[in-house]
Amino acid sequence: MGIIANISYSIANRYIDGKFRRANMKRRFHDSDRYYIEYWDNETEGKPVFLIVHGLGAKTKYQWFDQLKVIKDDFRIIIPNLLHFGETRPKDAKHGVQDQVDMLQFLMNELGVSTYHLMGASYGGLISGEIANNYPDQVEELFLVDAAIKYVYESDTERIKKLFNVPSVPEFFVPDSYHGLKKLVAASLGKKGIVPPAFTMPKFHEELYAKNFEDKRQIVKSLMSIREEYEQHEYSFKMPVHLFWGEHDQLIPPDRGKRFWEHLDQKATLDIIDGGGHMPNMNKAREFNRLLKGYLGI
Repeated sequence: MGIIANISYSIANRYIDGKFRRANMKRRFHDSDRYYIEYWDNETEGKPVFLIVHGLGAKTKYQWFDQLKVIKDDFRIIIPNLLHFGETRPKDAKHGVQDQVDMLQFLMNELGVSTYHLMGASYGGLISGEIANNYPDQVEELFLVDAAIKYVYESDTERIKKLFNVPSVPEFFVPDSYHGLKKLVAASLGKKGIVPPAFTMPKFHEELYAKNFEDKRQIVKSLMSIREEYEQHEYSFKMPVHLFWGEHDQLIPPDRGKRFWEHLDQKATLDIIDGGGHMPNMNKAREFNRLLKGYLGI
């Protein structure tokens, strides 16, 4: 089983690395007295910037590889790892949503980027929504994918525990075994997603959680503690906004996307992607990319 797990890990990473290489994405690090930040950047000059933010389930490399080919010729693409994901870490304890916002603001300032297109999924959608709401002059266009924004309720805790047979929400989103990781991947891809068997996942689990397991658990606990606060946030975006939701998202169901669209007075587009799970950019990449290209006009 160990040999199969190692081979599966190697094959998957070669496949994803190939997509990054063809998009000319370069792995970069930025060290300062506040953060150590890992990010990828195609460093294209003379093009608008596209900042893309990952969710809770994995680091950025494993969430956005299927979108690179769509936008690589038209944008400078920057895809960082958030705090406590990959090699990115703060120099002191930081686990809140605002801490992630501050880190991304810092990175873009350090890179000399003043305006950009912005896309975030799930937890990254909440972070992206906060950036766009608080710094509207920076964001030219906003894309939110199954975003954990505003309409996440206390009742979701018991619903998720029961639906996925887990003892707690932190244990679901930050699993302590590769069997738990399979359950999280299955939930992210949805009912029609192709989920690898658990025995292929030990190396992925080690990579994702060995260095920052407790910090990631703390992120989830922090999210749960401020849920009511963020439910009260009012969002009024100045830039074009596009909402994407997977039809079969069991974590943040599509009715939440409809509620958020109504909260925005329907001043946004809303696409419910047939057969999509919580990460429709992954399990329905072709349809997602078609919509993305249409809105970008490329």
